[in-house]
Amino acid sequence: MRGLSLRTKVFFLFAGAALLTVVPAFVLIAQAVESRVYERATEELSRAGEALAFNWALEDEVLLSDARLRALDAAIVDPLLEADTAQIRRLLTRRLAEGRIVVAADSAGQTLIGPALDSAVIWRGVGRGSIITQPEDGELPLRIAVWPVWAEGRTVGVVGVGTELDARVARRLNDASGTDVALVVGGRLVATTLVDSAAAELEGVDLPLVLERGGTWKRLLASRWYLYRVQPLNTRGASAAVLLFRPVGDELRIASGIRRSLFGIGALALVLALVLAGVVARIVARPAQALAKAATRLAEGDFGAPLPPSSGDEIGQLARTFGQMRSAIAEREARLRSAQAEMIHREKLAAMGRLVAQLSHEINNPIYNIQNCLEALIRRGDPDDPNREFLDLAREELSRMAVLTRQLLDQSRPLSDAATALDLNVMARRVLTLATPRLDAHGIRCKTDFDAELPAVVAHPDAVQQVLANLVDNAVDSMLGGGTLRMATRADEEAVEIVVEDSGSGIPDEHLPHIFEAFYTTKPGVRGVGLGLFVSEGIIRGHRGRLTVESRMGEGSRFVIHLPRKTLGPTLSAPHDRGTRAPAPDPVNTLAGISAAKDPAGTGAPV
Repeated sequence: MRGLSLRTKVFFLFAGAALLTVVPAFVLIAQAVESRVYERATEELSRAGEALAFNWALEDEVLLSDARLRALDAAIVDPLLEADTAQIRRLLTRRLAEGRIVVAADSAGQTLIGPALDSAVIWRGVGRGSIITQPEDGELPLRIAVWPVWAEGRTVGVVGVGTELDARVARRLNDASGTDVALVVGGRLVATTLVDSAAAELEGVDLPLVLERGGTWKRLLASRWYLYRVQPLNTRGASAAVLLFRPVGDELRIASGIRRSLFGIGALALVLALVLAGVVARIVARPAQALAKAATRLAEGDFGAPLPPSSGDEIGQLARTFGQMRSAIAEREARLRSAQAEMIHREKLAAMGRLVAQLSHEINNPIYNIQNCLEALIRRGDPDDPNREFLDLAREELSRMAVLTRQLLDQSRPLSDAATALDLNVMARRVLTLATPRLDAHGIRCKTDFDAELPAVVAHPDAVQQVLANLVDNAVDSMLGGGTLRMATRADEEAVEIVVEDSGSGIPDEHLPHIFEAFYTTKPGVRGVGLGLFVSEGIIRGHRGRLTVESRMGEGSRFVIHLPRKTLGPTLSAPHDRGTRAPAPDPVNTLAGISAAKDPAGTGAPV
């Protein structure tokens, strides 16, 4: 379709969409009609099965009650003891329902009247409802309920009432269920209400397999489609089940007629869809061509090309969206120019960082020399000299300058080459052990929750220890009157975390955005120069991690160190050969800590 016009492509698109929508829709509707036919027939068979099961259980109760009444007749005892078959027959057949048969056996299980039955089967069903058994001298199975006859505390025999499972029973089951039935006993068809031709075909079916499979199925018998359901019967003795049949041929013929009608309607709808596709293709093509011209001029750098007239349809929306996109491109181009200026500014910051590092290094040597001179003057001078106070002040101020320059050097200096696999649990315990005297001095309790399965990370031990020690010192400074220090470790699939939490005074909301900035502090004196968190954040960022803080006034602060499991690459974690120099500081990252402090969100805004 590469060489086709837009109008032709739109026509084929709509035609294909109609073909793929209308035809499957009508096919699904036809299938739904046929499925509903089977669903309705299945529901009817299910209700018929429930009615048949209820009727079967009710007949069980009737047979058992009849046998019990005859067994409880005191007149039956003597004839059973004397094996008087004539008297037994006369007593048991009195008021016997049509189609019923009676059975009597002595205490040894010997049949006195009725069909000859297996004594074990008789005694297994005594007083437990009906049993189904095959008489030794009969062709049809027998359904019978048996009740014992008692005299002087012992059983003198049994009497039973039952019926043969013949066509008459099949008709009663048909009346109870409202459907054609086939009675199967021991895997053999014994009676059915189906027409003779269907019954003959059914006899050739593997009925044991049908009963084992169960459920509801479709079968063609005597050129008619039936749905049949296997309904097991609650019996003792031989297994029995009823197959419930419902013809569905008429409904299927109706469904077939509906399907033909639906296909005719679908063909007409498809023709109308093709006509509509041609009209839509013509309407869409004109404004689309205008948009194509505007896009061509946009590619040439012209942001003022005219667009198609605005309208409320999709083409009008496309034109408006194109105009918005064109405006966004112009705005993004302006932002790129601004970003270029920002990059130049960052290059200036990098140069300034190198200068700071060099100056800090060069200043350190004179500071230490002056400190040595002051120490010599103090040792040699008169302790009672009133000017000695000024020497002490000068030494303290030099110490302050030394701390400042050392921290600046720490921030600008690249991490050492001592990266190794580090167990953060061991490092955390080491920091707490070193801080124990100060913790005890201020009455601070320490709680730990270290993950025993914490994985090792590749990091610089001295640098990580410096960060943890700084966080613990800050926590102690916020709890000089006592409190609780909590340190925990945990890990997930991507990172390892160390939590340092205190119950101190907390950090005011107005200070939180600035705590990682250089020289930002609320502590007085040399210990409050404002570089501790600045340096710590730079160390963690150098390990490709993050240092975050949460704090509320009066509740304490919570610092979390996030270290990725792979904190350093092979080139950083591998030690350098002896005699080689450490890599030079990254020009972009030399003042990264200062830049990040001014822009903590990392948005790239000018510093």
